[in-house]
Amino acid sequence: MEPPLPEEMPRPSRAVRWAVVGVLLAAALLAFGVRDLLAARVVQARAVALLRDGRASEALEEADLRLSRQPDDPHLRNVAVQAARVHIDALLEQHVPPADVAAWLEGQLRRRPYLRTALEPRLEELRRQAGSAAH
Repeated sequence: MEPPLPEEMPRPSRAVRWAVVGVLLAAALLAFGVRDLLAARVVQARAVALLRDGRASEALEEADLRLSRQPDDPHLRNVAVQAARVHIDALLEQHVPPADVAAWLEGQLRRRPYLRTALEPRLEELRRQAGSAAH
């Protein structure tokens, strides 16, 4: 018996075609979602590695690259906050005046609003230190 010719093959119903299209679309969306998640975790790993190497400002920049497009990623946001805190501590250990550190942090909070909640209290503390050092 010979295989049927293409014109003799039954055509799939419209419902089957839409189901196949739906499955393909869902697979594509899932693939993009997984890709974005993996990309965020790669950025997070690089930022953590920079932080471990004592390169806090570079770690902050690395995390910020992704957070500027995806500010709700809690893992990257935590790395960015930690990097900013470590950088602030390093500046103070280098005897940078608290007023200058406060100015740096204020600029960061303007530029990176996702840091505000975690670091606003530190900014107020630096401002108080700067005020008491001026007297």
